[in-house]
This record gives sequence, C-alpha cells and structure tokens, in this order.
Amino acid sequence: MSKKSLILFIQKHFIYIVYLGLTLLTAYLCFSRLDVASLQHWDEARHGVNGYEMFKNHNYIVNTYNYENDYFNLKPPLSYWGIILGFQLFGVSIFSMRFYSALSLLLTFFAVAFYMHKYYGKIAAVSSMLFFISCSDLFYRHAGRNADADALYILLFTLALLLMLQVQKHQSYIYLCGFLFSLAFLAKSWHALILLAIGGLYLILSGLWKKLHIRNYILFLLSAFGPILLWAIVRYQYDGMKFLGQMFGVDVTQRISSSASANPSYTFFTRYLLSYRPVMVIAAVAVCILIFLLLKRKIKYSNTVLAFFLWIVIPLLVYDFSHVYYYWYIFPVYIPLLMLGGILIQKLYRYLENQKGLFCALMLLPFLVVALECRSTLNELDNLEVSGFQNDIKLAMELNPQLRQMDIYVEKTDNEYKDGYYWEQAGLLAAELGGDLFCKEGGVNAFSKTEGNALLIVDPEIYKERHEELGNLEIVYQNEYILLKK
Repeated sequence: MSKKSLILFIQKHFIYIVYLGLTLLTAYLCFSRLDVASLQHWDEARHGVNGYEMFKNHNYIVNTYNYENDYFNLKPPLSYWGIILGFQLFGVSIFSMRFYSALSLLLTFFAVAFYMHKYYGKIAAVSSMLFFISCSDLFYRHAGRNADADALYILLFTLALLLMLQVQKHQSYIYLCGFLFSLAFLAKSWHALILLAIGGLYLILSGLWKKLHIRNYILFLLSAFGPILLWAIVRYQYDGMKFLGQMFGVDVTQRISSSASANPSYTFFTRYLLSYRPVMVIAAVAVCILIFLLLKRKIKYSNTVLAFFLWIVIPLLVYDFSHVYYYWYIFPVYIPLLMLGGILIQKLYRYLENQKGLFCALMLLPFLVVALECRSTLNELDNLEVSGFQNDIKLAMELNPQLRQMDIYVEKTDNEYKDGYYWEQAGLLAAELGGDLFCKEGGVNAFSKTEGNALLIVDPEIYKERHEELGNLEIVYQNEYILLKK
C-alpha cells in the first residue's frame, strides 16, 4: 500500500481506528496483569471459593465454603458459573477466576460505545468511551478486575436499560428486559429489584404501559421470573428453605439494620458520586452544556430524558435511604452519567457544526482532564497491591506439585480480621487455587496433633517462637513465609 493510499485509508476510516484503539486500551485495562493483584477478602474471596468448590464438587447449584454449605454468601449462582467458565477455558488460576468479570466490563464498554454510535453519533461515542476509561472505579474497585458479581451485574443492568430505551419502537424488547432482570437477580440477588423499579416507573410515566396488551405483560412476567423460579425450585431440593429463606432475612433486612447505626446519613452515595473526580468532570461538562442548550431551546423533554433520569435517581434514592455504605453499589449509575455526558457533547457539536474551532476550544480543558484521568486508570496497573502470603503459597505449590491435595494448617501474626491460627478468606482461596489444598483450622497446636502427612505454613516469628516443636520438621519452601511438612 502506497503512502497516499494509506493516508486515504486512515482518513476514510479514522473514527473506526479511534474506536479500535480505545477498545484495545480498555481490553488491556481489563485483562493485563489480571492475576497479579492480591485476592481480596470477603466478596472476591468468598465468590472464588464458592466457584472453585462448585467446580471441584461438580455441583453447580449449592455453593460451599471450605466444603461445607455456605449460608454466609447468599447470592444465586450465576457469578459462580462465570468463575467455573473461566476454569473450564483456561484451567484453575487467579486469571481464570477473574476472567468473567473482566470480560463483563469489556462487553459493557462495547455495548455503550455501540449504542452511542448507532443512536447519537461519533462524537457521543468517543466521548462516552473516554469517560468510561476515566472511571477507574469500574476497573479496580470491586468491579472489572475482581471475581465478585458486580461487573457481571453492571453488564446485565446496562443491557436491560439500553433495551428498555427501545421498547417504544420494539415492544418485543420488553421480554429481553425481563430476561436480563432475571439474570441480574441470579447474579446479584435483591439488588436487581432496582431494575424493576426503574422499568416500572418508566412504563407508567412515559405512558407506554397503555400500548402493551395483557399478553405482553404475561410474557414479560414469565421471562422475568421464570428463570428465577426454576433456580429456586432446584435449590429447594437440596436444603429446603434454609438458603432461600435467609436470602432476604440476612442479605437484605439484617444488612440494612446493621448499616443504620454505622451509617446514619441519607446522602452517602450522593456525596460519594459528587466527590469522585471523573464524575465531577462529567457532571460539570454536562451541566454547562445543558444550561447552554436550554437557553438556546435545543433540549426537549422526551422519554429518553425520563429513562436516564430514573436510571440515575432511583438507585441513588434507594441506596441513600437504605443506610448501606458499600460504595460499589452505585457503580451502575456511572453508565448513564457518562452516556449523558457524551450525548450532550454531541448536541453541542451539532449546534456549533459551523464553528468547529470554538467547539474544540470549549472542550479542550475538559478532555485534557479526562485524558489525565484515563492516564491515572492506566497507571494503576503498575501499583497493584500484592500479598506475600498468597504468592508464597502459589510458588510453593508450583515448586512442589507432589504436595497438592494435602491438608494444610496456618499460623501467622499478620492476619487482618481473625486469630493467626485461622484461615482468612483470601488465604483459603489462595491455598485452594494454588494447590487444591484442604485448609484446616487450629494452627500449630492442631497440626502437632495430626497423624500422617500434613502441611503447616507459618511466618518467621511463629517459627522462631515454636522452634522446639517445629525445628525438626522438613522445610519444603521458605521465603516471606515458611512451609513445613510432617
């Protein structure tokens, strides 16, 4: 290809080259060094153990923790199935476990970009893509690079509401919305009811409910609740109402009541959004353009405006007034905010179509700030938190594969929330993923009483304190921690 032909090709397909570049950057942010960051206690570790043990037990309905039925993590199994899919595709590893979350976030990015390009234009699409990348929360904070349910939930939430925006033109989309709600419920449980609230209010306030027939409502209910009911019936066969009954009593009622004393505020999530710099930039740009276009009478009320308003406001109201303080609950709201920012920039571009220089001058500072935020998102890949304990278990098993599937005890001085002779969640997951090990409680004392072969991992301080008991044992691995074999 000649230089002239290459220039013509770039000019003709420039916007698609930009799309490809931003998509590849997002894919890099999702998947690069995905197995490096330390496993996180609570949600990621619990989901990881549940998914791994389902995979080992060949039971894809009942989630277990340390091979006992888990009544602490009361989520339905869709996110566990995502973890299992990763294991099936790539083998057991931290990368495999997190793969479905990273893929979910990338698909969310792609869905937003495609929707914006199709219905609003190139400027809207590129703006939204840049805003998306600037929100590092979506990548690092309990979302795309962690093996819990949130990235999958954000994907399903986003797809459902993007389809809802098209129900006026395509009534059959309401069934897809219902099905996506059921999947969102099977991933994140009762959180998905917010989708019903948004969709129900949208149908009522927009008047679309009048255009639907009884047949449409029946099919919607079947698509929305049929998969959930099917799962509940199957789950009931294993332990009756023990799991299903606690899903609401513990996961909703108890969580809200316990949060009320810790977080009496009614504005936690609103304040979080308004203090998060990428959202502040998006909001500032959107408000300035909105005021300008309103003064010029270039903005009209529509069902789309209503849908975006509900998409933002309903989750904020629900979570603010519930007193919960898990900031990642509000991540689905980032999507309509960054889309609105892109839409308004596109409208400003069209209004100033004959004054492109002015448009570029107006957008120079905001896009410079967004570019810096995108750079910050990228830089976080170089500062991932790592765990010496988790890495030592992994390396020890790689160097000593003959020790796989053994019983292992732990005692160390740096546990975060348990006594040193108990397995914390992330450590237990590291032992299962690293060597298919069976984690036992009780530390050095319990290890000393075992008969037959077993492993013990300790830190140097414990080894020194208990040297009389441990000094004659075989050291099979030593780094930050010491792995001993009986």
